[in-house]
Amino acid sequence: PVEHVPETGSTNADLAARVADAPDGLVRVTDHQTAGRGRLDRRWDAPPGTNLLVSVLVRPRWTADRHPLVTTALAVAAVDALVGLGVDAAVKWPNDVVLVGGPAPGKVAGILAELAAGPPPAVVIGLGLNVGWPLPDDGPPGATSLAATGTSVDRGDLLSSVLAGFEARLGDLEAADGPERLRAAHWDRSATVGSVVRVEASDGPLVGTAVGLDLDGSLLVDAGDGPVAVRAGDVVHLRPA
Repeated sequence: PVEHVPETGSTNADLAARVADAPDGLVRVTDHQTAGRGRLDRRWDAPPGTNLLVSVLVRPRWTADRHPLVTTALAVAAVDALVGLGVDAAVKWPNDVVLVGGPAPGKVAGILAELAAGPPPAVVIGLGLNVGWPLPDDGPPGATSLAATGTSVDRGDLLSSVLAGFEARLGDLEAADGPERLRAAHWDRSATVGSVVRVEASDGPLVGTAVGLDLDGSLLVDAGDGPVAVRAGDVVHLRPA
């Protein structure tokens, strides 16, 4: 089921508030968010009707250790949908989609997944994808949009493409070899693996080469003493692959 509302505070918050009785797979999409959030509760805003703003409530059919891979599943689906439009997109670990090369490189989408404890439990995952926002002149530093690349797409069509890919990737996640499939898909679409990065983690910064991904979605960074698994943190690409 897909719900559309002209405006709301946060589609993620809307679905989390309904965890007790919302159906599995409920999609909530809006034209404008007044309290949209990213990682670390960062606020962002955009003109109404310009971007794809959507959240999905998923009832896990997998063990809790696979919850972080839901972000990977949606990121891969978003990249595939954009590549289908002829846009060179990739996943920037941990939860961004970026455009690489072309006339307007930069961050085009962000993803935020949250565990809604229930009962019954659910994962609520949101995507904000810059479609018609006239960036980069009218937005945060480093951001871009499909419009800035000269790409025109109906938001409803883009939503359908992203959801179809997300559903397929959730099927991967439920399989016994799901983590291996998702790691391979993420690695193939990664803008981070192979780059020299600085990771701002809770225990301090780490500078090294991103050499791979772990099965749980962690980024493997080698600072010279062998790979270290980073499970959370902000990443700055110091030198791209």
